[in-house]
Amino acid sequence: MNGIEMRIVETLLNKPELIDSIYINTDWFTDIKLRNIVKAIQSLDLQERTLLNIFNEMDNDGSVEYKNLVDIQGGFVTSASIESDVKSLHKLYAQRNLEVSMDVYKQYPKKQELANLSEAIAELEKIDEAEDNGKLEDAIEELQVRLTSGKPTGIKSFEKLDNLLAGGLYGSMLFTIGARPSVGKTAYAVNLARQIVSKDPEVQVDFFTLEMNKREMLNRFISAVVNVDSQKLKNPSGLDLLFSEQVSAGINWVRNHKIRIYDRVLTLGGILSVIKKNAAKAKPDKYVAIIDYIGLVKVNGRQDRWLQVGKITRELKIIANEYNIPVIALAQLNRGVESRQNKEPLLSDLRESGSIEQDSNVVAFLYRPDDDNRELVKLSIRKNREGQLGDISYYFEGQYMLFKETDEDVQ
Repeated sequence: MNGIEMRIVETLLNKPELIDSIYINTDWFTDIKLRNIVKAIQSLDLQERTLLNIFNEMDNDGSVEYKNLVDIQGGFVTSASIESDVKSLHKLYAQRNLEVSMDVYKQYPKKQELANLSEAIAELEKIDEAEDNGKLEDAIEELQVRLTSGKPTGIKSFEKLDNLLAGGLYGSMLFTIGARPSVGKTAYAVNLARQIVSKDPEVQVDFFTLEMNKREMLNRFISAVVNVDSQKLKNPSGLDLLFSEQVSAGINWVRNHKIRIYDRVLTLGGILSVIKKNAAKAKPDKYVAIIDYIGLVKVNGRQDRWLQVGKITRELKIIANEYNIPVIALAQLNRGVESRQNKEPLLSDLRESGSIEQDSNVVAFLYRPDDDNRELVKLSIRKNREGQLGDISYYFEGQYMLFKETDEDVQ
């Protein structure tokens, strides 16, 4: 058995709580038996991670006996090397992946194989980067550049939103947008993505949709970009030439901008893996991840949902810091806001966990202040570590899934 893999499993069998603080992808393991042990630990809540429960949870073909787990647990010496061992494990996996990609590219020197090779190189380079030494040189240099140029750094979106965010979406930001169902939070996220790539076509937006499929999301982008009725896109047969030309223009717009839509990545681990892979290749201020929405993200284990949500927001904040990227996460609000006369949501209305407020740099709420005016939607920023609090009014054309900033001043 691989020495590094064995040390990691020995440590986790003795200190299973470590698996919650260190990201481990079981695909990194070459030994199937050890991989299955780690999978079993990940699937259990902390208080359930006894040796017997781990054994019973394993996808076991009979090749691993309970006595084997006892023996592995008994080989434990120290947990001091766990972080370096996991990094080494990841690096070995990346090296194997690079070798495979090189061999495939030699046999099939096509565009897709070259892209796969580039991704493998980028992943390995990211692992090899120096550890954080706590020094401030990079941050000082970035500040000096901003002072010299007079231009705030950040990824641009809606103008008034950028102003409240002190220049735009910035690296390390976890930006949570909460709303009740049917207010238009997915449509708003689509419009945010559209604004971002329109302002800077070099920005890559990864959109994780856990509620809709790619076809539905594509329809929303096309509808907002070229102002065609979103309902007609669901059944486009028998429509006139002008409509077809508009749809074709919308398709070309999507093709010419860097938007990826993921509708089958449903777990926290899967989302983190995709973000890590793509953010590692991106230049500064050229990558944004959008998750729609937190309440549908699946997490390993059988913890209470509020604990799972806490893990989701914590990991999203960690990855935003680690890769210096903005992460936009949508969230659902409690029903209580609907029964109040004042419809403006409060931070306490965030559903399932207070960790959403705690981990987020910015928290905003999307709501309709007047039920009789369905076209007026407000974005209320109620937490903002780097900028101002305030409300932004939008005109929402539901037919086209389109948000437009109104002339009303930010409050």
